[in-house]
Amino acid sequence: MSAGGGTLRPTAAIAALTVREALRRKLVTAFLGITVALVVLSAWGFDRLSHSRSLSPGELAASLPQALVLFMFMFSFVVALSASTISSPAISAEIESGVLQSLVTRPLHRAQILLGKWLGLAAVLAAYAAAVCALEFAVVDAVSGFTPPDPAGAFGYLLAEGLVLLTVGLVLSTRLSALATGVVAVALFGAAWLAGVVGALGADFHVAALREVDSVARYVLPTDGLWHGTIYALEPRTIVANAIGHASPFYASSPPSWPYLVWCGVWVCAALVGALVLFERREL
Repeated sequence: MSAGGGTLRPTAAIAALTVREALRRKLVTAFLGITVALVVLSAWGFDRLSHSRSLSPGELAASLPQALVLFMFMFSFVVALSASTISSPAISAEIESGVLQSLVTRPLHRAQILLGKWLGLAAVLAAYAAAVCALEFAVVDAVSGFTPPDPAGAFGYLLAEGLVLLTVGLVLSTRLSALATGVVAVALFGAAWLAGVVGALGADFHVAALREVDSVARYVLPTDGLWHGTIYALEPRTIVANAIGHASPFYASSPPSWPYLVWCGVWVCAALVGALVLFERREL
């Protein structure tokens, strides 16, 4: 018991220090400012949409959830950007500054440092994603009266998407500079989303090879597959039943399957193990 406590206490301490460092760098404050600006923009947009006289009640009922999906895609990108930004300097910047050299000699195992940083950054990302979803859903409900059918599910999938990219950033940070890590992580996120667009085109034009690109990409980097879980959680079941927006990157006919979600968990764990192996072999 004491050995377990001795292992967990340093990890928890690193996690707490990581949270404080993220807040001290004011990155969270900057992203919250961006979020508030987007929420204000969405409030104006939903107000104009819900009071439009050119839309019938049926058209309005269909357009509100689709508009929310589009706004949540913007928030999905902001969450992804924040995940890559807070994780990119986690290892590389502290190696360059010599901070990690002093931590390892305390002594602390590198696994405790890496896991503590991941837990701390994950806590920051979870708080941010919760704030994003709570603000946006409350504003949309207040302005238009629309509430997504599964707001908790939308938050969960959005957070999972961010955690995947956070882990990618941590892996890259063991080898690349902070700037290079951030650029590569965002590029990978964009490539995964683009693969989803290609898959939607393949489904629309019945091109099996294009659909296969999407199927493979969702397992290589699960961000787009999890994003489609967010979409499904935002869609009223009438839209799903009528297949509105079929074969679109902003439509999901079903949520991610349980085997796929298990794969996402295995993917994150495997990536963390890979990050630890790379970190162990890195000269400090």
